Amino acid sequence: MNAEREALSEILQALGEHDFLVLDTETTGLNAPELVSIGVIDSQGKTLLNELVRPGKPIEPGASRITGITNEMVRDREEFPAIYERLKDVLSNRLVVIYNASYDLKVLSNTCRRYNLAMPPFESWCAMEWFAKVYGKWDSYRGNFTWQKLSTAAGYFAVEQHDAHNALGDCITTLRIITAGLARARELGSHMDPLF
Repeated sequence: MNAEREALSEILQALGEHDFLVLDTETTGLNAPELVSIGVIDSQGKTLLNELVRPGKPIEPGASRITGITNEMVRDREEFPAIYERLKDVLSNRLVVIYNASYDLKVLSNTCRRYNLAMPPFESWCAMEWFAKVYGKWDSYRGNFTWQKLSTAAGYFAVEQHDAHNALGDCITTLRIITAGLARARELGSHMDPLF
């Protein structure tokens, strides 16, 4: 079984019959990042959370250039504790799909830690690691498949990228990729033996 078929089989097992959420964050930058924006949608595309948040540290200029979110835009927003209970209620004990889960989980963890709040309990599934297998570009040095940008995944599955580098927009794009991946997996599975 090649990497793409294996990955398509994997998405069916992980998400095919499960109710999942999709989460994305925008952050203060690369240095101990904290969230400045968070989006969460359900598997039908319904928005469950879409918030700008005033971080506990300034947004780095490079992050503002990418996301368009400036310190001025979040100056009068609530800090993370004001949305924490809502976020916890949405995420708790759910399966949450994230494109680049390790980064967004670090962001959430850093932000929770700043305010002495517990990380909400949920199971994460990394769409970026999954798509790296689908895409199949092997990195001999690292001994793993090369991670690809969200825009590359959108192009691969011929889905429109919705409002790039916006938390809610990236959630919508990720859901489109997952939906296309599940459809391809089901189509491929129907043409293969039962072991697929």
